[in-house]
Amino acid sequence: MSKVKAKAKSSGKKSSSGSSSRMAIRGGMPEMMKRAHRIQTKLEELKESMKDETWTSEAAGGKIKATINGAKELTGIIIDPELVDKEDIETLQDSVISAVNAAIHLADEKLGEATEEVTQGMKIPGLF
Repeated sequence: MSKVKAKAKSSGKKSSSGSSSRMAIRGGMPEMMKRAHRIQTKLEELKESMKDETWTSEAAGGKIKATINGAKELTGIIIDPELVDKEDIETLQDSVISAVNAAIHLADEKLGEATEEVTQGMKIPGLF
């Protein structure tokens, strides 16, 4: 048993160059923190400016339009009166859901593109 313990202890040695297997960050930790702060500031500015942006999607051949803003709030919905059928409310409901979901997807796409420009492709979870 003592031989096994000796092997486990020796496996944690540094490489022959004397450095650990970690990658060095150019400029070190202070530079990385400055960069993170700059990105955070730009993202906050982006988020604020994108609140006023709106995107509209359509469903049912353009007879239902849903508009969403950069804060992902539904700001408008237009339903062509032709689609209102008291005998078939379920189809109307499904079409409204489709339009709203498409608008949310479009907003996510646009916000993601704008965020990627700021972060230069770096994936940061939970931004928008």
